[in-house]
Amino acid sequence: MAQPYLPAEKFLSRKQETILLDEDVVYWKRMQQLTVFQEPSVVSSVRISPKKPFHVATTSSVRLTLYDTVVCEPLNLFSRFKKGVCSIDFRHDGRLLAIGGDEGKVRIFDVEKTTGTSKVALRVMQASQSTVKSVHFSPRGDTIFSLADDGKIKQYRVADTAYGVNAVPLIEIQAHDDAIRCGAVSSLNDHIVLTGGYDHKVRLWDIRSKEKTMELNCEHPVESVLFLPGEQLIATAAGPIVKIWDTTTGRPLTALQAHYKTVTSLRLATNSTCLLTAGIDRRVNAFRTTNYSLIHSWSMPSPVLDIDVSRDDQTMAVGMGNLLALYRRAEIKKETTATAMIEDKRSLVRTSAPPVKLAEKDRITKKVEVVAKNADKLKIPKIDGMLSNFKHSAVIRLLFSGKFRSSVDAAVVSYLRVIVMRGAIHRALAGQETIVQKNLLIFLNHHLFRTEYFSILKDVTIAFFDVYASDKLHRDVFKQVQRLRVTLSRELEVQKMISSLIGSVDLIVSTTKINIKSTADLIEDNDVFGEPTIRARDLDELKPSEGGPEVEEEAMQTN
Repeated sequence: MAQPYLPAEKFLSRKQETILLDEDVVYWKRMQQLTVFQEPSVVSSVRISPKKPFHVATTSSVRLTLYDTVVCEPLNLFSRFKKGVCSIDFRHDGRLLAIGGDEGKVRIFDVEKTTGTSKVALRVMQASQSTVKSVHFSPRGDTIFSLADDGKIKQYRVADTAYGVNAVPLIEIQAHDDAIRCGAVSSLNDHIVLTGGYDHKVRLWDIRSKEKTMELNCEHPVESVLFLPGEQLIATAAGPIVKIWDTTTGRPLTALQAHYKTVTSLRLATNSTCLLTAGIDRRVNAFRTTNYSLIHSWSMPSPVLDIDVSRDDQTMAVGMGNLLALYRRAEIKKETTATAMIEDKRSLVRTSAPPVKLAEKDRITKKVEVVAKNADKLKIPKIDGMLSNFKHSAVIRLLFSGKFRSSVDAAVVSYLRVIVMRGAIHRALAGQETIVQKNLLIFLNHHLFRTEYFSILKDVTIAFFDVYASDKLHRDVFKQVQRLRVTLSRELEVQKMISSLIGSVDLIVSTTKINIKSTADLIEDNDVFGEPTIRARDLDELKPSEGGPEVEEEAMQTN
């Protein structure tokens, strides 16, 4: 859909601009890129140590690298792996580092010892024959969880010195039917584990009883899960949508649709008051956890696969493609504080024009006020604003609630086309009121079979019946469904008649062509284009009679 023309915005000084910005926006705008490291392959996992000096650990191919965020240099390199590594986690004290990979082993390293024989793993557990996608230390740090592609959860004791297959897990649970991609351990209870898999399920487990206490259907492969503050809510990333769920009822509270491709990572920042999301659409977004409004967004040069933020919010690590970018918060300046600028109003730049003096010959000089007409402000239509904010349900409600009237049906179809192209038509139609359902069916009944609208309205009709097929419809809505059914049957009859008519016409045309061809074959070329021949009999017939008309009449009477 074509975007309306917008005039250039009025220039504001840096002092004026800071007044319009929220303090949270200014806080995250100060996060600036510090340096970029190139890894040998795709950066599969990124973690920042929970303790100072906040070292950054990354996994790429068969290499685990530890970076110093102060001097921005590699500290240590662990590369004694036969296969790729893809998951890491720090213990709460930052002294131990766990890693899992394609070998199916869980290894634990000592971070403080970074030279010589200390590169050898302290503990090695053969957790699975498939890839270990996620490893997590318990909040107390005495046990470690492994989540693998075979769908199993295993818990090991860190103090267990058994090596490889000899390490016996404390608990083993068959959690998913497909690969487990992500997980999280409750910080309030060591026995609560949250898992997300490629079977589109998110499950909450009590490992003491080995039973699931909750199951959520996310409709897409789950890439990341996270406990929110208080752990009454959880966040899940499946496809391009981040959903917030209530663990007591198992129902979704809200859905964040700021990405248009798969979301790969979720992280908490600013004392769990900010939610960071990253996706392969090369965007990193920051949301408030109070009302889930968007604070700030960064654009990255490559698809983002994982992110992490330090405890003090001063450092952010972003793994994108084969690049690792480190961001650091810039120092605050006096001009960037909005509260100080509001208090000191005298520092604002004056916008009024200076007085103009008019001088004419032999007259007194006088001051003249220059008046100019203000430019008309172009306002974006309300529905366009809703679409830009991804409020698809509100758009459907406004279009068909009876309050919105458009003189052009193409405008309504164009708005529906945007929602259909974004793949959000099912979510937009779900949960609508009776009047909205009724008006939508009336609109479909009148315009469904128009040639220019059919491709879009067909998808809307299919989505409507997909959403409300199992629901009990209101009587008025059911009447409109019956009318649409009658209209559809009539259209099918008309299409059958047209098809039979087209077949008859094609038969007549083909038969005519055959007859014309056979007739043309019988006609010789000389009969059509040959030279004319005159015989004697023809000349006698052309000779005029000698007696004139009276002689001819007498001849006729005699005969």
